Amino acid sequence: MIFFGLIGFVEKKQASKVCTKVNVSIENTLNNYFINETDVLALITNNGSDQLVGEEYKNIDLKSLEKRIKTNKFIRNCQVSRDLKGELSVEVKQRRPIARIVQRYGPDAYISDQGEVLPLSDRFTARVIIIEADNAENLVEKDLLQTDSGKNIFQLLQFIDSSRFWKAQIAQLYMNADGTILLYPQVGKQVIEFGTATDIERKFNKLKIFYKQIVPVKGWNRYSRVSLAYQNQIICE
Repeated sequence: MIFFGLIGFVEKKQASKVCTKVNVSIENTLNNYFINETDVLALITNNGSDQLVGEEYKNIDLKSLEKRIKTNKFIRNCQVSRDLKGELSVEVKQRRPIARIVQRYGPDAYISDQGEVLPLSDRFTARVIIIEADNAENLVEKDLLQTDSGKNIFQLLQFIDSSRFWKAQIAQLYMNADGTILLYPQVGKQVIEFGTATDIERKFNKLKIFYKQIVPVKGWNRYSRVSLAYQNQIICE
């Protein structure tokens, strides 16, 4: 019994020195399938040129693998570890888009829930609020939190994303060159003049009054313009 126990111990110890398998786990936040296991394996193996299975762990730098995986813009975080059986575990968390910026003269881009600018994906299209702007190219130059104007628009996007009602109701956003914003709802033909991305909660409270108290009486298509830009007023035309 002692002899077989020693054999098992030696085999387990030997296995821990060599990579025997790679296990990939991907957290698909809200069913965002921008990456899959094949993508992750391609990253950590340099598209197959660096084989990990069969390689001794003394030759595998786990931190370098993590950095390599994070070069994919859709990956927010990852952790690479190994167990006593010699198996390599790769845990990946995706970024989650909350808006899509449409450009006339350049490629569209997503904005993540952390304000990062992300490219589009050939594999998956996220159903998020659409943003058009006079200066759309400026919005995609840097992550939103790196500029004052970007911070303001990001706060607005966060507010909409955090509410099931507004997330379902607001379909599109247009940002003028002067920073004023127009909202286009999913239901109804009215254009909502939001003003600048300030006093966000107060303005949406006014808009909720419009939907709950005015629309039931006047109907969805009675007004073509609703302005929230003026304090303590809702202007409907």
